[in-house]
Amino acid sequence: MAISKFTLLSILFLYTLNVHANNKQNSEPLHVIYPKPERENEQDNWYPLVLLKLALEHSEQPHTLQSSVKMVQSRSLKELEQGELINVGWSMTSKERERIFTPIRIPIYKGLYGWRLLFTTKDKLPLFKDIKDEFHFHNIDFIQGHDWPDTDILRDNGLQVSTSTSYAALFNMLIRNRGDAFPRSILEIEWEKKQLSVKENIVTVPNIALSYPAAIYYFVNSKRPDIHQAIKIGLERMQQNGEFDRLFNQYFATSIANAKLHEKIIIKLDNKHLSKLTPLNDSELWFTPKNL
Repeated sequence: MAISKFTLLSILFLYTLNVHANNKQNSEPLHVIYPKPERENEQDNWYPLVLLKLALEHSEQPHTLQSSVKMVQSRSLKELEQGELINVGWSMTSKERERIFTPIRIPIYKGLYGWRLLFTTKDKLPLFKDIKDEFHFHNIDFIQGHDWPDTDILRDNGLQVSTSTSYAALFNMLIRNRGDAFPRSILEIEWEKKQLSVKENIVTVPNIALSYPAAIYYFVNSKRPDIHQAIKIGLERMQQNGEFDRLFNQYFATSIANAKLHEKIIIKLDNKHLSKLTPLNDSELWFTPKNL
């Protein structure tokens, strides 16, 4: 069937309008907003923020990047769901969080938040001397935040956990004998040791480390696939050109070495809260002691 000259001109006109609209949309910068860090003095060299900046740069997508107000994690997750004060954040993943937000399934810390050393008090060190596996932990009372994903992971593995809503209170619980061990990531424990210098009774269990699969992802508001795509593309390009590993090692090689995992009994726990889409089989994305 022949197309009339009028119809052809109409099609060309609509096509031109569509191309113009797409070009205009692609030229508009993405406005990426993240929660302001609790410790503002660390903002310029804060690893997840530095990585986010580089990922957006590698995406080659025009963008702005700015912080919102200070907020604790529980509030930041609520605000991320609304998508007004912030539209991107980072947190340990769970099936529930992946249902609410759009995850970028690249663990930005390579799973290091699932590698844990134990704070305890000097008088309780004998409790850990002969522990060889998780079954010997059943008489140990662990301390965790009440809404932390780690709390459910420990309990799912049959371990006893006492909780508090306050981060500072968790250390006080340990000192006041309201718990036996406070597991901390090998990325957290060095900084916390320095803060605890006046609390000389708190020490690190020298012979044990916990390990369970745990991923901290960038999460994006579900209505912003454009931001999700830009960050994902940028991270993938950084992995391909080696920039991701370079930055990771720059920040964490010392902490990994100081953990002395090769000297410890590593007790592995299950994490049933991970989505089936978690890329556990992609060894390039995860730290293991073989990387040492």
